[in-house]
Amino acid sequence: MLSGDVRRLAPILALLATAACASAGSQEEVAAPSPLMTGADLTPHAPPQLLEVLRPPEAAVTAAEDVELTGTEMGTMWTFENPPLDYWEETYGFRPSAEWLEHVRLASVRYGQVCSASFVSPNGLVITNNHCARDCIDAVSTEESDYLMDGFYAPTRNDEKLCPNLYLDQLIEIEDITAPVHAAAQPGMDAAAVASAQQRIRTELDQQCEAETGLGCQVVSLFHGGQYKLYKFRRYSTVKLAFAPETQAGFFGGDPDNFTYPRYDLDITFVRAYEDDGVTPARTPHYFKWDPEGAQEGELVFVTGNPGSTSRQISVSEYLYQREARHPTLVDFFDSRVDVLHAIAEKDPARGRALKNTTLRYENSQKLFRGQLKGLRDLGLTAHKIRWENEFRQKVEQDPQLAAQYGDVWDELEVIHTAKARLYPKLYLYDPDEIVPSAHLQLAGRLVRYIEAMAVPEGQRPNQFRGDNLAQIEAQLREPGPLLEDQSVGMLAGRLAIAQGWLPVNDPLVAAIRAGETPYDAARRLVGATRVGDAEYRARLMEGSATSLGALEDPLVTLARRMITMRRPALREWGRLTTAQDIQTERFAKALFAVYGTDLPPDATFTLRITDGEVKRYEYNGTYAPAQTTLYGLYARAAEFGNEMPWKLAPAFEKARDEVDMSIPINFVSTNDITGGNSGSPVIDRDARIVGVAFDGNVEAFPNEFLFVAPSGRTVSVHTAGITEALRSVYQTGELLAEILGTGGN
Repeated sequence: MLSGDVRRLAPILALLATAACASAGSQEEVAAPSPLMTGADLTPHAPPQLLEVLRPPEAAVTAAEDVELTGTEMGTMWTFENPPLDYWEETYGFRPSAEWLEHVRLASVRYGQVCSASFVSPNGLVITNNHCARDCIDAVSTEESDYLMDGFYAPTRNDEKLCPNLYLDQLIEIEDITAPVHAAAQPGMDAAAVASAQQRIRTELDQQCEAETGLGCQVVSLFHGGQYKLYKFRRYSTVKLAFAPETQAGFFGGDPDNFTYPRYDLDITFVRAYEDDGVTPARTPHYFKWDPEGAQEGELVFVTGNPGSTSRQISVSEYLYQREARHPTLVDFFDSRVDVLHAIAEKDPARGRALKNTTLRYENSQKLFRGQLKGLRDLGLTAHKIRWENEFRQKVEQDPQLAAQYGDVWDELEVIHTAKARLYPKLYLYDPDEIVPSAHLQLAGRLVRYIEAMAVPEGQRPNQFRGDNLAQIEAQLREPGPLLEDQSVGMLAGRLAIAQGWLPVNDPLVAAIRAGETPYDAARRLVGATRVGDAEYRARLMEGSATSLGALEDPLVTLARRMITMRRPALREWGRLTTAQDIQTERFAKALFAVYGTDLPPDATFTLRITDGEVKRYEYNGTYAPAQTTLYGLYARAAEFGNEMPWKLAPAFEKARDEVDMSIPINFVSTNDITGGNSGSPVIDRDARIVGVAFDGNVEAFPNEFLFVAPSGRTVSVHTAGITEALRSVYQTGELLAEILGTGGN
């Protein structure tokens, strides 16, 4: 599944693991003991604090000399204001008109905050992925009707169900505002002042746009600050559910098949946009006509959607920071959480079932970051990145004016990223609420922060300790809910094991492990000795002063206080480095733009893009993965696994076994360039007919986060022929099928 954008750590955790980051009293935050969490099972990494400077492997430097660049290393996620018409004509013999591009742009929509979608009828009907629509489907379910489990179909518009808090954004207009934003940076300003001035002008332009147009407006940074655009959207804020298959049909194969291919998923859902009155279906003259035959192998196809983020237009030093520090640390974090959750399921199957969704989210994240780290450590990918930067840097240095303006930016970035690599693990390991949250440690940390905050006047406290926020925290401290000691021990053991691998031996977090102890032993001792689970003890602490914290003998409260104290200077330094990086990254981007202009597509920003590609098989396990899979394969895969979960046929497909044409394609792959946020994107042909709906990428495409060079990387989509057959023979949605085929509809 590709929904959501994978950005920097905090947004990543919020997006991919929301359910596991609830309050300390929730069933999903407290945990079971894990004999796996000894530290010995974690993949060893070179601690970043030992790095003097980030340097690429010598073998990659040597290999870079023989690399031949293709010109598409930055990918093919083109913006609609700068379509590569000459490139398309030269590569495919296709040069779309301005009218074609406008029609395609207006037929595409952004689905909420995480996905993409498109209009497929003139009456506001929209198709997206089933996994994008799960929040809506769950919200409209009742005790009597579980639409996630059983599916949903509204035969008439009166039967459609309102999706709470869902909206669709249609990109109406794009305005270039680069000049005023860049002009906000005045001579003599330091990095922080420049960042503040530019943010101020961006906010002013955004607010002015909304006031003057009545549209939703968003300032978008492209080329990492090389360009700024003002995107203007029409928002459809009334959206209703029209059709959804059973989740088992939409996510057949579950996590084991996720990010793989061949696949057999009907990962689709239809919703409908309404006018502001909430009663009249939206009039949408720009929509994609339906091709019931779908895409064919070798065919040119385009994907329009909102890719979340990529990291292609970064320096080699930032690439190495990702390779040596950020991604290995993230892999350790997710490995730790998954280990604990698996141990819970093995010990207590009932608790394991209750935590299944959380486990799936973390397994999804684990697979993603492991795949990306594998790409970062690939000799060929690293060599490509070095060669790309060498050619770019040479072009800058050969131009005296550019060299004078930007020649030192690589050295500046190298210093920043080396410092970030040393700091990154500390920043999150020192936060009791982050990474592998142990309920007891979280509670101890909240007590420490509360006591320290209450020692100063309200106006000097952080926002979370003022007004209603303060009342909420006090309620959580007094009634945190059940604290499951075994899970708490497992999570704390994971944190300590990661600390052993990443922090110096004299670090207080590492020193919490006594001589002869494993991280699990230390965690069991700390959680067993703490009194934070005692309500009377917490109440007495809440009435105490900050000075009394130093006299406490509670080992977990003492550890939490040390962590919080150590994190403060780390957080300040991180802020300084991030501000400095923003300025240098913008300089880097300006140099890139000065050399290449709009011949390169900017990194993804969860704004509308169009990417070209072909339906194409690829080498796989010594043979080839087919360009498309069929319904034969769906039934065969279920049979080969004994029709057991997660390869159990959805009930509707089981019932329709004798009715469906099994030769019809259900999924297919293409060479289009997508990433998280593209889930639900329409796949269209040169006639702007919809031939599929993108829902995933294969594991081979993971390295494309950093360079678009993976030869076997593919976009995985649902085939419109398979959708048509499912609507006709499996779900018998006559009115809906007639509407998308243009032969009628309600």
